[in-house]
Amino acid sequence: MKKRYIAGLALALVGILSGCGQTQADNTISLTPVKETTADQSGRLIEYNFSGHRSEAEGVLFGCYIWDGSAWQKDEDATFGFRSVALGSGKGTIKFERDGDTANANYKIGADSPTLGGYTQVMDSPERNSLPMEGLTATVAAWEEPVNGLAVDTEIPLLVRVFRTDGTIIPVSIDAFSEPENSKAVQKSVYAEAYTVIFCYEM
Repeated sequence: MKKRYIAGLALALVGILSGCGQTQADNTISLTPVKETTADQSGRLIEYNFSGHRSEAEGVLFGCYIWDGSAWQKDEDATFGFRSVALGSGKGTIKFERDGDTANANYKIGADSPTLGGYTQVMDSPERNSLPMEGLTATVAAWEEPVNGLAVDTEIPLLVRVFRTDGTIIPVSIDAFSEPENSKAVQKSVYAEAYTVIFCYEM
Protein backbone atom coordinates (compact mmCIF):
# COMPACT_ATOMS: atom_id res chain seq x y z
CA MET A 1 0.00 0.00 0.00
CA LYS A 2 2.77 2.42 0.93
CA LYS A 3 4.57 1.73 -2.37
CA ARG A 4 1.42 2.83 -4.21
CA TYR A 5 1.42 6.20 -2.47
CA ILE A 6 5.12 6.73 -3.11
CA ALA A 7 4.72 5.79 -6.77
CA GLY A 8 1.85 8.21 -7.13
CA LEU A 9 3.76 11.04 -5.54
CA ALA A 10 6.83 10.25 -7.61
CA LEU A 11 4.69 10.63 -10.72
CA ALA A 12 3.36 13.90 -9.38
CA LEU A 13 6.85 15.21 -8.69
CA VAL A 14 7.97 14.27 -12.20
CA GLY A 15 5.10 16.40 -13.46
CA ILE A 16 6.15 19.32 -11.28
CA LEU A 17 9.71 19.18 -12.56
CA SER A 18 8.93 18.61 -16.22
CA GLY A 19 5.54 20.19 -16.78
CA CYS A 20 6.54 23.85 -17.11
CA GLY A 21 6.11 25.07 -20.66
CA GLN A 22 5.45 21.60 -22.05
CA THR A 23 2.34 20.02 -23.53
CA GLN A 24 0.73 17.60 -21.10
CA ALA A 25 0.34 13.97 -22.15
CA ASP A 26 -3.15 12.82 -23.05
CA ASN A 27 -5.29 11.17 -20.38
CA THR A 28 -3.68 13.04 -17.48
CA ILE A 29 -4.84 15.51 -14.85
CA SER A 30 -3.27 18.70 -13.51
CA LEU A 31 -3.89 20.20 -10.06
CA THR A 32 -3.09 23.83 -9.34
CA PRO A 33 -3.37 25.24 -5.81
CA VAL A 34 -5.02 28.64 -5.52
CA LYS A 35 -2.18 30.64 -3.97
CA GLU A 36 -4.36 33.05 -2.02
CA THR A 37 -5.88 30.25 0.02
CA THR A 38 -2.78 28.16 0.71
CA ALA A 39 -0.13 30.77 1.43
CA ASP A 40 -0.82 31.19 5.16
CA GLN A 41 -1.24 27.44 5.81
CA SER A 42 -4.07 28.25 8.24
CA GLY A 43 -6.20 25.52 6.77
CA ARG A 44 -9.32 27.67 6.88
CA LEU A 45 -9.67 27.43 3.11
CA ILE A 46 -7.69 25.22 0.75
CA GLU A 47 -8.63 25.35 -2.91
CA TYR A 48 -7.37 23.63 -6.06
CA ASN A 49 -8.18 24.07 -9.72
CA PHE A 50 -8.00 20.89 -11.79
CA SER A 51 -7.99 20.30 -15.52
CA GLY A 52 -8.03 17.27 -17.77
CA HIS A 53 -5.82 16.68 -20.77
CA ARG A 54 -8.13 14.60 -22.94
CA SER A 55 -8.75 12.63 -19.79
CA GLU A 56 -10.92 9.54 -19.76
CA ALA A 57 -11.71 9.98 -16.05
CA GLU A 58 -15.41 9.61 -15.32
CA GLY A 59 -15.46 10.38 -11.62
CA VAL A 60 -13.73 11.99 -8.66
CA LEU A 61 -13.23 9.90 -5.52
CA PHE A 62 -12.18 11.42 -2.20
CA GLY A 63 -10.60 9.39 0.58
CA CYS A 64 -9.93 10.09 4.25
CA TYR A 65 -7.09 8.53 6.26
CA ILE A 66 -6.51 8.57 10.02
CA TRP A 67 -3.10 8.11 11.62
CA ASP A 68 -3.22 5.19 14.08
CA GLY A 69 0.19 5.81 15.60
CA SER A 70 2.09 3.66 13.12
CA ALA A 71 0.34 3.91 9.73
CA TRP A 72 -2.38 5.72 7.81
CA GLN A 73 -5.65 3.81 7.98
CA LYS A 74 -8.40 4.49 5.45
CA ASP A 75 -11.74 5.58 6.88
CA GLU A 76 -14.09 3.74 4.55
CA ASP A 77 -17.13 5.55 5.99
CA ALA A 78 -15.63 8.88 4.92
CA THR A 79 -14.95 7.87 1.30
CA PHE A 80 -17.19 9.62 -1.20
CA GLY A 81 -17.26 10.80 -4.78
CA PHE A 82 -19.34 11.64 -7.79
CA ARG A 83 -19.56 10.39 -11.35
CA SER A 84 -20.72 11.80 -14.67
CA VAL A 85 -19.49 11.94 -18.24
CA ALA A 86 -15.79 11.80 -19.11
CA LEU A 87 -13.78 14.77 -17.91
CA GLY A 88 -12.04 15.16 -21.27
CA SER A 89 -10.28 18.51 -21.33
CA GLY A 90 -12.66 20.05 -18.83
CA LYS A 91 -11.79 22.04 -15.75
CA GLY A 92 -13.11 22.31 -12.22
CA THR A 93 -12.40 23.17 -8.61
CA ILE A 94 -11.89 21.31 -5.34
CA LYS A 95 -12.36 23.22 -2.11
CA PHE A 96 -11.72 22.42 1.55
CA GLU A 97 -13.46 24.92 3.81
CA ARG A 98 -13.29 24.68 7.58
CA ASP A 99 -16.82 24.64 8.94
CA GLY A 100 -16.25 26.73 12.07
CA ASP A 101 -13.64 28.74 13.97
CA THR A 102 -12.22 26.00 16.20
CA ALA A 103 -9.00 24.25 15.26
CA ASN A 104 -10.75 20.88 15.04
CA ALA A 105 -13.77 22.04 13.04
CA ASN A 106 -15.01 19.74 10.28
CA TYR A 107 -14.07 20.35 6.68
CA LYS A 108 -16.68 20.90 4.02
CA ILE A 109 -15.23 19.37 0.87
CA GLY A 110 -16.70 20.56 -2.38
CA ALA A 111 -15.95 19.79 -6.01
CA ASP A 112 -17.46 21.30 -9.10
CA SER A 113 -16.99 20.96 -12.85
CA PRO A 114 -19.19 21.58 -15.89
CA THR A 115 -18.77 17.93 -16.93
CA LEU A 116 -18.86 16.37 -13.47
CA GLY A 117 -21.53 18.45 -11.77
CA GLY A 118 -21.10 19.59 -8.17
CA TYR A 119 -20.84 17.88 -4.81
CA THR A 120 -20.21 18.91 -1.19
CA GLN A 121 -19.78 16.77 1.90
CA VAL A 122 -18.91 17.52 5.52
CA MET A 123 -16.13 15.30 6.86
CA ASP A 124 -17.10 14.55 10.46
CA SER A 125 -14.94 12.71 13.01
CA PRO A 126 -16.12 11.92 16.56
CA GLU A 127 -12.52 11.27 17.62
CA ARG A 128 -11.36 14.64 16.33
CA ASN A 129 -14.40 16.38 17.79
CA SER A 130 -13.61 14.94 21.23
CA LEU A 131 -10.10 16.42 21.39
CA PRO A 132 -9.73 18.75 24.43
CA MET A 133 -9.88 22.38 23.35
CA GLU A 134 -7.39 23.68 25.92
CA GLY A 135 -3.97 23.87 24.29
CA LEU A 136 -5.29 22.40 21.03
CA THR A 137 -3.37 23.40 17.91
CA ALA A 138 -3.69 22.27 14.33
CA THR A 139 -1.21 22.44 11.47
CA VAL A 140 -2.27 21.99 7.86
CA ALA A 141 -0.31 21.13 4.74
CA ALA A 142 -1.38 21.28 1.09
CA TRP A 143 0.36 21.40 -2.27
CA GLU A 144 2.01 24.76 -2.84
CA GLU A 145 3.02 24.20 -6.46
CA PRO A 146 1.13 22.78 -9.47
CA VAL A 147 1.03 19.01 -9.79
CA ASN A 148 1.04 18.06 -13.47
CA GLY A 149 0.89 14.85 -15.44
CA LEU A 150 -1.21 12.88 -12.95
CA ALA A 151 -2.33 9.56 -14.36
CA VAL A 152 -5.97 8.60 -14.08
CA ASP A 153 -6.55 6.24 -11.11
CA THR A 154 -3.55 7.66 -9.22
CA GLU A 155 -4.23 8.57 -5.58
CA ILE A 156 -2.71 11.83 -4.40
CA PRO A 157 -2.98 13.62 -1.05
CA LEU A 158 -4.60 17.05 -1.09
CA LEU A 159 -4.45 17.98 2.58
CA VAL A 160 -2.79 16.75 5.79
CA ARG A 161 -3.87 18.08 9.20
CA VAL A 162 -2.17 17.25 12.52
CA PHE A 163 -3.17 18.13 16.08
CA ARG A 164 -1.36 18.69 19.36
CA THR A 165 -2.77 19.44 22.80
CA ASP A 166 0.23 21.09 24.50
CA GLY A 167 -0.14 24.45 22.79
CA THR A 168 2.87 23.91 20.51
CA ILE A 169 2.97 23.74 16.73
CA ILE A 170 5.15 21.52 14.55
CA PRO A 171 5.10 22.38 10.82
CA VAL A 172 3.86 19.61 8.55
CA SER A 173 4.28 19.04 4.83
CA ILE A 174 2.16 17.21 2.27
CA ASP A 175 4.93 14.58 2.11
CA ALA A 176 3.79 13.41 5.54
CA PHE A 177 1.22 11.26 3.79
CA SER A 178 3.72 9.22 1.75
CA GLU A 179 6.54 9.36 4.30
CA PRO A 180 4.94 9.59 7.76
CA GLU A 181 8.01 8.02 9.35
CA ASN A 182 9.95 11.17 8.40
CA SER A 183 7.32 13.59 9.69
CA LYS A 184 7.92 14.81 13.24
CA ALA A 185 4.53 16.51 13.11
CA VAL A 186 2.70 13.24 12.44
CA GLN A 187 4.82 11.16 14.81
CA LYS A 188 4.22 13.56 17.71
CA SER A 189 0.56 14.31 16.98
CA VAL A 190 -2.37 13.32 19.16
CA TYR A 191 -4.50 13.02 16.03
CA ALA A 192 -3.74 13.33 12.32
CA GLU A 193 -5.83 13.02 9.19
CA ALA A 194 -5.22 13.18 5.46
CA TYR A 195 -7.54 13.68 2.50
CA THR A 196 -6.81 12.28 -0.95
CA VAL A 197 -8.31 12.37 -4.42
CA ILE A 198 -8.44 9.92 -7.32
CA PHE A 199 -9.67 10.91 -10.77
CA CYS A 200 -10.97 7.49 -11.74
CA TYR A 201 -12.26 5.57 -14.74
CA GLU A 202 -15.12 4.02 -12.76
CA MET A 203 -16.73 4.71 -9.39
